[in-house]
Amino acid sequence: MSATPGGRSLIAVGPNGASYPELRDRVYAGVTNTGLTWPDRHVHITLTPQGPGPGKGSVQPSADLAVTAAVLAATGHLPSTALNETMFLGEVGLDGAVRPVPDTLALVAAAADRGYPTVMVPAANARHAMLVPGVHVVAVQSLSELVTWATTGRQPALPALHADGASAGEGAAEAVPTFLPGWLSPARFALEVATAGRHHLNLTVTPEVPVPLIGECLRSLLPDLDDRQAVEVSALHAAAGRQVDALIRRPPLQAPGPATSVTTMIGGRRPGVASLAHRGVLLLHNAPDFAPEVLHALRQPLDQQIVQVARARGIMTFPADVQLVATSRPCPCSTAHSRTGGCTAPARRRYSNQMHSIADRLAITVRIDASASGDASVGESSATIAARVVAARAAASERWAQQGHSTNAEVPIDVLRQPALRLPVPATSNLRRLVDVGQVSIRAYHAVLRLAWTVSDLRGAGQPDKEAVDTAVELYLPRGDNH
Repeated sequence: MSATPGGRSLIAVGPNGASYPELRDRVYAGVTNTGLTWPDRHVHITLTPQGPGPGKGSVQPSADLAVTAAVLAATGHLPSTALNETMFLGEVGLDGAVRPVPDTLALVAAAADRGYPTVMVPAANARHAMLVPGVHVVAVQSLSELVTWATTGRQPALPALHADGASAGEGAAEAVPTFLPGWLSPARFALEVATAGRHHLNLTVTPEVPVPLIGECLRSLLPDLDDRQAVEVSALHAAAGRQVDALIRRPPLQAPGPATSVTTMIGGRRPGVASLAHRGVLLLHNAPDFAPEVLHALRQPLDQQIVQVARARGIMTFPADVQLVATSRPCPCSTAHSRTGGCTAPARRRYSNQMHSIADRLAITVRIDASASGDASVGESSATIAARVVAARAAASERWAQQGHSTNAEVPIDVLRQPALRLPVPATSNLRRLVDVGQVSIRAYHAVLRLAWTVSDLRGAGQPDKEAVDTAVELYLPRGDNH
């Protein structure tokens, strides 16, 4: 930015020469209508467009306040030191008002990540800004309040947060299962392993099984989100238009129906279902009934923990690190009165093959039959299992910290092949035999190794032994099923 004597004007251009007349008009009118005198200077600002691709970005209205603050400092209305270590976010109105902008929570979180100790935001966005830990928030309604703050240090009062808001560091209380139901006991260990290692689940459930309860049970075993994760999740929910009055501390659970479209699943202008399940559980009940293109679209978040949406101005990227739980019926025509149905073998194969896009991403396969157990009692305490999960995750996080990973499911193949982490031949003898006969693929081989590390972590052991690997094989390939 430069300010030269002669003429009272403002020019805002991008590095490629593109002009931004709307921003120029808002800033110039906002300053002059606030009662500030525009000096006899020609101000020239070069902006970096906000958006993907060279020359394709645009300067969003949220940049208005930063540009205005820089102009005021360059023209002598503010001391230059007032801008140090402060991020300015807000749209400037023609009357000098500072108007709210979308995605404030995400923008303030980005400012915190970049080391800004102070952010100035519109007063209407203060609640979201205050949810980000470790950031001092200055909330203003007008440019006059910006000048007052910069010249005197006085700032307007901040709004009071809800009792369960950021001041308490906790999200709203949520009801979670206290005990796993007795009929879930045969699958309890599979759920525990899945939760401890964040492995994806493939459940075959009979019609009387309350699948939503399974999702809640699995979620009840997950540890609370830390500050960084809670901000990520809360920002995504706020960007999707949901009311966020406090940081979301419990991992989210999303259970879309089979009629869900690709756009609804991965998002568009706003985050989709996959991103709303970020750091939590994505439950697909009757997964074979989902459109093939929807299941195929989930491969990117399952492999890369993000979703990318092509738009006219470039590619939108949203985080989507989910734990997938996909359920299916034993038979495509099974009902509560006839669990096996009358389908032919080819029909059953076609039904199961409808999940081919995500089948090899599902590390644990288990069958749940509520009627077969006949157990109406409560099972093991969720808190007891959750404590083991936390301990197992801590062991995994410490082991993989140098490689930049925290859970077993995300560890890449090249890390598992490192000499210090390679399992001895006796421990993997049965697994190697399954590879040799073609019953387990190379991809599945490494999926089983990740499961074996989780089994070992839950047992408090070090490197997985033969028993841990064989247990992992049973979780991945139950009852001799072929993968």
